[in-house]
Amino acid sequence: MAVELTSHTDQHTSKHRYDTLDFSFAYPYALTLSPSWSLTLTPDVGIKLIGSFGLEEAQTLLHSFKKKKPVVLPVSTDELAVHPGGGLDVTLSYQSRRSRYSLNVATDHRHSWESEVEAALQYQYSPALSAAVGYHYTKGWSGFPSQYMQEERYNGLYFAADYDGNLLFTSYRYYPQSGFSYGYIGFDVLAFGTPKTFQQNDLTITHGLFYELDGSPQRLTAIEVGPAVLSLLYMSGPIDDTHRHNIGEYTLSYHWHLFPHNTFLRPSIEAGAGIKRFNLVQHFDETVLEEVRPALSLEVALGLGPRPLWVVANTAYSVQVGARLTHVFATEGLTTHVGGYDHLTKAWVFLLGITLVVDHDLSEVR
Repeated sequence: MAVELTSHTDQHTSKHRYDTLDFSFAYPYALTLSPSWSLTLTPDVGIKLIGSFGLEEAQTLLHSFKKKKPVVLPVSTDELAVHPGGGLDVTLSYQSRRSRYSLNVATDHRHSWESEVEAALQYQYSPALSAAVGYHYTKGWSGFPSQYMQEERYNGLYFAADYDGNLLFTSYRYYPQSGFSYGYIGFDVLAFGTPKTFQQNDLTITHGLFYELDGSPQRLTAIEVGPAVLSLLYMSGPIDDTHRHNIGEYTLSYHWHLFPHNTFLRPSIEAGAGIKRFNLVQHFDETVLEEVRPALSLEVALGLGPRPLWVVANTAYSVQVGARLTHVFATEGLTTHVGGYDHLTKAWVFLLGITLVVDHDLSEVR
């Protein structure tokens, strides 16, 4: 059973908003074809409600914490609309030790609201990490301009990446044809009730927040296997009422743990190289600047307390603080006429941050 509450705000075309509340019930039928092959059929039935369910107030509260102005828009419909429907999900999977390969085809329909069809090829490394390439087709029937705008942005070929750390999970999807993407971060509070099985570290995922001295925030996600670290440092947001920036730093690094067996303070050094992408758009979808530059980075971190601090299922969590220095080459050509953007394109960037380190025990994965 699933309940999903979503708010849609369209500041670009219709200047309206609406909320959706979706109830669905699904039951998977798993068929074992061989020791390695399986087929899962998952039909579902559901109902979607369209109206105003208080998410404008929730969004305003969130914006107040982030010191952003509220988004005040009229609701697209004054009446509660009800749209019943259902769907079917079919997944063919092949399991090989810690890896799983899947072909998935899914369809879903809500009467007089929306129809969706999706097909994807997925590679999953243990339950923690997965990557997929697929094709998504959606058709809206509501007449809301914002729904048709989503069709333009989120239809066609896509690439997806997902992470499941029992307690913490993230998902990201990118559509290269339109250039749009979206993602989310979630927490599963029921994970605290699962048995603790962590014994060893096979894979480390790091999530963090870094800040420049002026307070500009950046989000960090990194994958560490042995001494090798692949990381993404990302920032985005509005510059003014017209322009929005997206800046991502992709780095491959080598990690030295200086005193790995120290109980309370665990210093480390990470040095790497990569690229930094600068993107600036106006009116949400018109590109002003799209450039990529090489970059070098150096990070010094200090683990706080023992590792792990606490264990959830087959994952172990610990905390560290750090300082990161990045040099970006050839930033002279990144100058724009948009006030407030140029300070985001400087050659030297110094950050201070805190990270959550999640170690995964994959020994029980077959």
